[in-house]
Amino acid sequence: MPNKIWRVVDLLDWTSQYFEQNAIPNPRLDAEVLLGHLLGKSRLQLYLDFEMPVFQEHLTPFRELIKKRIDRTPVSYLTNRKEFMSLEFYVDERVLIPRPETEQLVDTILTTQTDKPQRLLEVGTGSGIIATILAIHQPEWAITATDLSEDALAVAQKNAETHACTAQIEFLSGDLFEPIKTIDPNGETQFDWIVCNPPYIKKTEWDSLSPDVRDYEPEIALFAGDDGLLLIRRLITEAPDYLAPNGKLILEIGDTQADAVRTLMDAETAYCSYELINDYAEKERIVVANVA
Repeated sequence: MPNKIWRVVDLLDWTSQYFEQNAIPNPRLDAEVLLGHLLGKSRLQLYLDFEMPVFQEHLTPFRELIKKRIDRTPVSYLTNRKEFMSLEFYVDERVLIPRPETEQLVDTILTTQTDKPQRLLEVGTGSGIIATILAIHQPEWAITATDLSEDALAVAQKNAETHACTAQIEFLSGDLFEPIKTIDPNGETQFDWIVCNPPYIKKTEWDSLSPDVRDYEPEIALFAGDDGLLLIRRLITEAPDYLAPNGKLILEIGDTQADAVRTLMDAETAYCSYELINDYAEKERIVVANVA
């Protein structure tokens, strides 16, 4: 960027072209999000202020953001923001960046008819976005959220605080159902829902991942053994011990895992029924299993 008076439109055009030359996906969108973040403006406000000059106090940090994006740092980590179901959440390198597909997982829960307030357990809460969204939409539900990562739980707590849900969500540290065993060794605690968006990528798929994902997002939230089913297998087997009568287990799975998951479900006699739900791309991505 040579010395000149840079307007918003100039910066967006130059950055978009530079991103495109460096094979950055969605170059224009990334340019708009990063500049809007730095200037404290929405994308719409950027276009309304197209002719506004941008001075050195903002140009210098903007250059740094551009460099980091060229190195494939995800935009959500550069802005510490991610929109999910029309609400804004904090994210950083300690947690997985939520995907649009996960919105359907949440929507499936919210659109299921219930006749009383529910007790819900989210296993592997990560950023806490699922638990927080459910708390916002169902303020009478009692929600427990667990995670093995203390760092992730710190992010989850931050998001719950931002959206005034800390009184409704109990955060516990530990692997899968271990935190529930710790607080209730007699096994009396049961839930109407157990929800999880587990890691489901095969270790052998490491090289096929985008560098945005592979080099920056936490491995513990991505990979699940040689077949990608390590956590899914455990969840299907262990969840019935913590489900109340007529309780439901709901999982997000990989877009090629439907047949393998059917085999696992058919082998687990604790479930009286289950179904696989298509995502918006018509791929089977959501599993809902019911106990008697």
